[in-house]
Amino acid sequence: MTTDKPPAVNSDPLISTGHDSLDAHSAIPKAGHLPAAQIRQMLQQRWGDALLERLHAIGRIAANLGTPAYLVGGSVRDLLQNHPTPDVDLAIEGDVRAVAGACSAELSGVQCTYHPQFGTAILQYPDGFQLDLARCRIEHYPAPAALPEVQPGDIQADLIRRDFTINAMAISLDPENFGDFLDPYGGREDLQHSLLRVLHPLSFLDDPTRILRGLRFAVRFQLQLEIDTRGLLEEALAQDIFARLSGARLWRELKYLLELTDLPAALEKLGAWQLWTLLRPAPLELEALLARIRRGQQEIKWFHCHFSGEKLLGAAVLLTILWRDVPWAEAEKRLHYWPLAEGCHILNDLHRLSEMPVALAKASRPSAVARLWESLSLPGMLALRAEYPETDAITESGRYYLLKQRGLTSPLNGKDLQAMGLAPGPQLGKVLRRLHDARLDGAIKDKETARQWLIRQGILPAIQP
Repeated sequence: MTTDKPPAVNSDPLISTGHDSLDAHSAIPKAGHLPAAQIRQMLQQRWGDALLERLHAIGRIAANLGTPAYLVGGSVRDLLQNHPTPDVDLAIEGDVRAVAGACSAELSGVQCTYHPQFGTAILQYPDGFQLDLARCRIEHYPAPAALPEVQPGDIQADLIRRDFTINAMAISLDPENFGDFLDPYGGREDLQHSLLRVLHPLSFLDDPTRILRGLRFAVRFQLQLEIDTRGLLEEALAQDIFARLSGARLWRELKYLLELTDLPAALEKLGAWQLWTLLRPAPLELEALLARIRRGQQEIKWFHCHFSGEKLLGAAVLLTILWRDVPWAEAEKRLHYWPLAEGCHILNDLHRLSEMPVALAKASRPSAVARLWESLSLPGMLALRAEYPETDAITESGRYYLLKQRGLTSPLNGKDLQAMGLAPGPQLGKVLRRLHDARLDGAIKDKETARQWLIRQGILPAIQP
């Protein structure tokens, strides 16, 4: 089915040729290129005896129910590459609920959670480890970019429905054939040759999100687009396939992209694949933008280090950086399409950021500086800091605000002021704001100094009743 020859050299470093095209509907061999004994040895050496025993147990339980089980997808890919496997996915040729329930009943301490709407289950072990079970299925796309229609299938159907050859491999967990390696489309060879290859010509048209998933795989595993797959990508883009995708599905994939550790490399590949328009117009000064993105990632890490319990949408920080030099309407158009709750804050930040450097330079009091920083959302603050080197005055001002000023509060609250005789209403709010400013400026530090300050300001009488 495949050759042992390396891919042909191509002038485009992002495109490579590979082994001959495979018949997507060819019969799956009982075992693939690796002997079952070698697979078992790899599982034991790389995943350990405990997980191996769990896979044996599930394979035995599934076989007793007449529903063969397979290790599939990214789990197999990561095993072959000796990469950490965050999720272990199993495909079941039969009733997932029955298999999961039997595992929960027969395996000590194992809890089962079944999701009937998806036909999936999660097995939770006492030590926190979990296994994801899904029914082998056939997928049919009624229209380009539409959600698929799903029906039960066997392992052959389940592998051909997947996105890329590197994710279309499986390992049998059946007791009699444990370790049999199923690789009908040459996924292992593509991994060896660092190739990213789709399984059939309509793959990107059926599901455009595969393009962005493929980009993440290409960055994570340092893969090149196989030459025919590159042609299919260009064909899909020529048909404006992303215009058929809902904002929710597109944003989900873009958010995953923005969360990549090596985001600068992903953005470079975004340009090489002609995908910049999904995020923004192609930048004129890419290196400068990538430098700001790197600093933005550092700012996000810095924030999580100092405020570990506080929520921060890192994607909002990075989007603000990405959109700083584009027309405001370009950002607004995308945010109206994507289901991003922080969109209004991003737009406000983009409006404010241009005037912030001059305003900060003119601010003469700590309270005035704090008010300027408060006019930005948290992602906006970090995006502004990312525009400047670590030692710049604006970066240091933002650090001081976040670490010192943001947590300062007035010693007196509204109830305290009403107890002193001030009436509730808008005027009370103005007094509280002035108290907060006085605290920032160091004029007050506790309730007594705050009371004396109020007297000096003529807000309270000198002698309290």
